[in-house]
Amino acid sequence: MSFDNEITRLFNIEFPIIGAPMFLVSYVDLVVAVSEAGGLGSFPAQNYRDLSELKDAIQEIRQKTNKPFAINIVMNRKYNPGWKEQLDTILNEKTPIIIASLGVPRTTIKEVKSMGAKIICDVVDSRHAVLLESLGADALVAVSAGAGGHAGIITPFSLIPMLAGKTNLPIIAAGSISGGKQMAASFCLGAQAVYVGTRLLASSESMASDKYKSMVVNSSAEHIVYSDQVSGIGANWIKESLESAGFHDNSNVTLNTPTHHNLDGQETMNNFKRWRDIWSAGHGVSQIDKVLPADKIMSQMVKEYLEVINKF
Repeated sequence: MSFDNEITRLFNIEFPIIGAPMFLVSYVDLVVAVSEAGGLGSFPAQNYRDLSELKDAIQEIRQKTNKPFAINIVMNRKYNPGWKEQLDTILNEKTPIIIASLGVPRTTIKEVKSMGAKIICDVVDSRHAVLLESLGADALVAVSAGAGGHAGIITPFSLIPMLAGKTNLPIIAAGSISGGKQMAASFCLGAQAVYVGTRLLASSESMASDKYKSMVVNSSAEHIVYSDQVSGIGANWIKESLESAGFHDNSNVTLNTPTHHNLDGQETMNNFKRWRDIWSAGHGVSQIDKVLPADKIMSQMVKEYLEVINKF
């Protein structure tokens, strides 16, 4: 099936499927695999420690595919002090699409578009969406409750049609999208593309550890915990990984600190690396039962989508 909508035309892609940028998970191989399979691959700029590594990654992607790709930037000095320098590097390398998260300074969208790039912005509510439309954003990611990583708290059944009704921008649905059924539901709600993270985390090309992938495959939505205690912003985490790091439901602990508390309140040295050993995933883990190549995941998603819509 050939998809033809505002998102596929805007980004020059075959399928309206965007591989979500995942910290310490989405690198060159996954980006290339998603883009080569007809979607839009992406990665977070913060996966690379310095600007030269970021530049090398962009050039490596270009060597491996001529398809469009995107780079995510956390545009907030508190959480990403080097975001402006990252943006300058990305624009100098003629990256076609930017995904902005955690705030967008008013002049940034104009700067991105003046360089010929498109900009997608994450949103969790309509107020922010309306502002971003007025500033010139090209598309919005509706980050709903149940999304992996930093997530909103509004159900997609409300957030997607709300954003579609209050703006004229194409909406990209994010949150628990692991297959074609969720893709079809998202389109019925008013989205024109889907943002796929957790399902692609459990892909062959993902740089998640085998243990992390196994945890995703063996978890269900009941095993996901929403907390702002890891990064300071509400996000969804796999409960088992939190407990493995020493954090439990009944321990009053701020996960940003370099120590943790046992169930009896004893403070002990914390030898885990926060971002490597505490793992994020969305409610879509319930529909994931095996690790597959990214192109297989995408083809199965499209096949299931067609099966669903052909029933009506």
